[in-house]
Amino acid sequence: MSDTSFGGITGSQAAGAGVLGLGALGIGSMIAQGPGNLPPAFQELTANVPGLEAQGAQTYGQGQSLVEQGQSALSMAQAGQLTPEQQAQVQTYGTGLTNQARQMYSNMGVNPDQDTSFLSTTANIDTQVNAMAQQQIQSTIQLGLGELSGGNSLISEGLGFENAANQALLQAGQAQIQQDQQYSSSLTGAFGAIGSLFGSVVGKNGIGSLFGSAGGAAASGGSDVVDALGEAALVGL
Repeated sequence: MSDTSFGGITGSQAAGAGVLGLGALGIGSMIAQGPGNLPPAFQELTANVPGLEAQGAQTYGQGQSLVEQGQSALSMAQAGQLTPEQQAQVQTYGTGLTNQARQMYSNMGVNPDQDTSFLSTTANIDTQVNAMAQQQIQSTIQLGLGELSGGNSLISEGLGFENAANQALLQAGQAQIQQDQQYSSSLTGAFGAIGSLFGSVVGKNGIGSLFGSAGGAAASGGSDVVDALGEAALVGL
């Protein structure tokens, strides 16, 4: 079938120019829109990151505080030291035993300060007081070990929150990279398609015939060019 001419522009020239124009318009729209936003699932995922990071930092800090308390308690126990509360309890216990012993001697009509047997009684009281102090130290050790265990658990939990936040950012980042790559590939494919079409049109008619005839037609009357492009696009398609 012969190539119909409209106002100096052949149907194939008009159709080719029209397709090239539509292709360029499509690429322009793609560039203006950009790669687009991530799907809602990834947006929701990244929206949770600040909360996860805050929770992780708080939990990790609580764990560190417990670990420090546990280490302090174990250090005191290792040095044989009592807390102020424990020391007060031991002192009250020893004072009570001493008062009971003195009252017992007094009831027997004996002055404990002048009876040598009271020395052995006092030694026995010291043994009981020391035993209570050792029990207090053991309780401090148990407390310290519990604080270390609880602190390490909280630290691990805090790191879990931080890891979840990092994983969310990593997944969103990977999705963004993949989307950018797909966008870049789409642009490359679109430019390649237009380049191939342009080469095909120019190879068949020559670049001068593609634009020169249109220029000549435009010189003879702009309305002829518009009509010719419209009719030729219909014929070419």
